[in-house]
Amino acid sequence: MPVILLAIFIDLVGFGMIVPILPFLTNSYGGDTLTGTTLISVYAFAAFTFGPMWGRISDRIGRKPALAITFFGAALAYLLLAFSTTLWMVFAARALSGAMTGNVGIVMAAMADMSDEASRGKAMAKVGAAFGLGFAFGPGIGGYLSTVGGETSVFLPGMVACGLSLLAMVLTAIYVPETNPGKAAPAHGDAATAPAVLAETGDQPPNSHWRSIVMAPGRLSLFVMFVVTATGQSVSFSIAPFWADSVLGWTAQEVGFLLMGVGVFVFIVQIWAVEPLFRVIGEIRSLQLSSVFHIVGCLIIVFGPASILTAVIGFPLVLGALTISYPALNSLLSRRTDQRIQGAALGLSNGFSSIGRIAGPIAAAMFFSKAMPGAPFVFVAAIGASIFAWSWHENRQRPFQKNLPPPE
Repeated sequence: MPVILLAIFIDLVGFGMIVPILPFLTNSYGGDTLTGTTLISVYAFAAFTFGPMWGRISDRIGRKPALAITFFGAALAYLLLAFSTTLWMVFAARALSGAMTGNVGIVMAAMADMSDEASRGKAMAKVGAAFGLGFAFGPGIGGYLSTVGGETSVFLPGMVACGLSLLAMVLTAIYVPETNPGKAAPAHGDAATAPAVLAETGDQPPNSHWRSIVMAPGRLSLFVMFVVTATGQSVSFSIAPFWADSVLGWTAQEVGFLLMGVGVFVFIVQIWAVEPLFRVIGEIRSLQLSSVFHIVGCLIIVFGPASILTAVIGFPLVLGALTISYPALNSLLSRRTDQRIQGAALGLSNGFSSIGRIAGPIAAAMFFSKAMPGAPFVFVAAIGASIFAWSWHENRQRPFQKNLPPPE
């Protein structure tokens, strides 16, 4: 587990290095806010298209080889980005990078393989912590490297990100064990120790077709929530550089430090808050509580003064609260899914999240204007209200049964 988390952390550092640079890069090629947010949507569309495929591949050939391949593909994408000289090359590089983001679903499946019912939420929170820590280091490093030489450039950040992805691939190939029960060496134990619910088809292999996975009892609403929460995250994340530029006049380096601070906050939340919350009040009530903080953060950004204080309080609250949704929803999905199709199900969750990441940046650009830079966060607050309403409905349907699917 530590080696897998280290590999995804290294890869996320590389990803985080690129994010604060993209808006300024598109501007240098004559693009605008819509171009910059569409660039993020292209990444998400590729993730939506290929994410579920990587999950099914990891079920068939194993988590380890599938993870190593995605890290290698990410390295190629960063190399292409580093040498981009036109806007279309930037779009192509981000599309290839998005196609390789299936590693997130693979890591979630691997964590589900290695955890039992009692520790599932904690395992998913560790992945969230690796994400947060990666974003804590990545944007700050990327923002600094992009300004070496005076003008904003993607060459150095792209090359360093390429090297980090290759390092993650090597670590995976050498040190990561195979966790897929169907591909790993037989363990001492019996079916009673299996980490996921074997409840779909008894002894028959479960149907891994996406429709069967999505439409099973207790799962459809979860997949809808993946789309909703990812939309809120992507609106907040993609518009942050434009908001900071418009309201505070910040550069890529300063935006990188802001996102670095957000990443540190997310790491703290995932490591010290998520597991106790899940254990004491459950995943669904944790979602309900986090939506309240998420809405408060939006109100601070919308109505707060144009100051650094507004940014350093509002953005961590919004993005920190929203990141609780990812381990919570994945933990619930894993509990409600047959062990043998964990990769396919969690790959689909990553794919459905990508739908939100496609729509979110475009919606952010539509709402954003220099006259009303806080307008996108009114939309994000409405998403928080919908998360609260869904959680309340789930609790009302199944009180004190937060981890069980609804009756057939």
